[in-house]
Amino acid sequence: MADQGDGQKQAAILIADVAGYSALAEAREAETIAAVRDLGSRIIAPAAREHEGRVVKTVGDGFLLEFPSAVPAVKAAMAISSKAAAFRNGPRGLSLRLRMGIHAGLVFPAGEDLLGNCVNIAARLQSLAAPGEICISGTVHEQVRGRVGAAFDDLGLQQVRNIAEPVRIYRITGNSLPALEPEGPSPEASVAVLPFSSASPASEHTEAMAQTLTEDITIGLSRFRALRVVSRNAAQRFAASGAGAPVVAAELGVRYLAEGSVRQLPGRLRITVTLSDGTSGLSLWSGRYDRDLSNDFAQQDVLAAQITQTLATQLQSISRQKSAAQAAKRGTLTARELVMQAKSVILDSRGRLKKCRALYQQACDADFGNATAYSGLALTYLVEWMSGWAMSAELTLDKAFPLLRHAARIDPLDSVAQRRLAVMHLCKGNFALAEDHFQRALMLNPNDTDAMAFRGLSLIYQGRPEKALAELDQATAQNPFHPTYFHWFRGLALYMCRAYDPAVSEVSKAIELFPGFPAPHRHLAACYAQLGNRPAAARECGRILDLEPKFSVARISKTLPFARAQDLEHYCDGLRQAGLPE
Repeated sequence: MADQGDGQKQAAILIADVAGYSALAEAREAETIAAVRDLGSRIIAPAAREHEGRVVKTVGDGFLLEFPSAVPAVKAAMAISSKAAAFRNGPRGLSLRLRMGIHAGLVFPAGEDLLGNCVNIAARLQSLAAPGEICISGTVHEQVRGRVGAAFDDLGLQQVRNIAEPVRIYRITGNSLPALEPEGPSPEASVAVLPFSSASPASEHTEAMAQTLTEDITIGLSRFRALRVVSRNAAQRFAASGAGAPVVAAELGVRYLAEGSVRQLPGRLRITVTLSDGTSGLSLWSGRYDRDLSNDFAQQDVLAAQITQTLATQLQSISRQKSAAQAAKRGTLTARELVMQAKSVILDSRGRLKKCRALYQQACDADFGNATAYSGLALTYLVEWMSGWAMSAELTLDKAFPLLRHAARIDPLDSVAQRRLAVMHLCKGNFALAEDHFQRALMLNPNDTDAMAFRGLSLIYQGRPEKALAELDQATAQNPFHPTYFHWFRGLALYMCRAYDPAVSEVSKAIELFPGFPAPHRHLAACYAQLGNRPAAARECGRILDLEPKFSVARISKTLPFARAQDLEHYCDGLRQAGLPE
């Protein structure tokens, strides 16, 4: 820790706290306090001393540690994380999950404390880490890269509160992901993006695009919190490797491999991408993209985003299916397995909604620090509101809000929680707050096409259906395997534009796939009524009343958050003309 004069010195600062401490202390105060003290004395302090550091201070559930440089700080953090994971199964039976942040720079001793931007940035990094994670700054990453046995996910530049310049953040993923189990790989969606090849004859242009696509897709996939992505540096070892897929997957500790090539053809480039199973080597999905031969960076960005979204959709879908199949074979399920099983339930009926909610509730009860479980539980209330199944629309949204707030606090970097907070505010008609959370979601994950689609829905309710169509078209183009609701959002936008015929076509696509969800039937009934097709409108009315026996136009009009009275009247007029009860 070199002195710099005037009491300042160079140091690496590690700040850690216990995720979910307040809730644990509220339920079991004495045991929680004792467990945190044990954690500090048995694991944190010894690890600091072993790596030339010291515990500067402890405040409640928080610890501030100082090290002479970044390397021992990161090594200590990894040791603490590993030992703390085992400590969770201690005699007190408490689930103590640490969040850690590390930054290196100038610090200013002040009695028994340390001050300065270095400490502030470490504290902000710690608050951005999810339970069990270690986040480090770009400064630390530069100092430890290649000098510690760890892989890193690049989370990009993030604006840190009270710090003028954005900070590049990396998440430590360990030396490798968990080894494959003897009975078969875990269903977890872990993936490595192998370096794209520049097919022969290679050119400077194709090589540059191959490198750009590899980097952008790796970073893009890492923004999806449901995926575990090996860093580009770790995957780089297998560039042009002759090793088979099982060997590469085992070396990197992943279940899936994504690879591709860039080839120059007369007047155009051809990009191919393949997603394969790392155990069997079987291809799970492949795609081909032809692009004009140009140096258009915007075109490259669009292509990388489309490939990223497609890979993410495929990975999450495959993972849900495998998890549900494996969970069905076992008795007691972990919180993670409960979440994956809940994700596999299609919410197109009250019965399935209740089943999904019960699974998410069990996951929340099993792990207070599982952000995905709380966000998923909140989703069931949002779907209940959007479907019209809620007994009290206002009460349903009020149940979703604290769950989403808790999820966002556990994992501030999760775009899904931010997107669902946006939807919750949208349902309440708070468009400014909704837009703020939409922007946060898209900042955290620019490839979150679900956020784009719901932003389109927000624009419809604000009375801007033409702009909504543009937003929905962009989301659809970027995500060819988009969810069904993209169709009925687009159908509603077309209805509000008085384009009833194309609206019928869009909404019918959604109903054909999932006929049990009520909202698209309402849109379709209104479209048929405006077109004067009474028999078709009456048929849809019958289906709506089968799905929602207590449906009334007055009830739905109280919940739809149209900003303009004429837009609400236009929608309700279609429902009345269709023959639905007032």
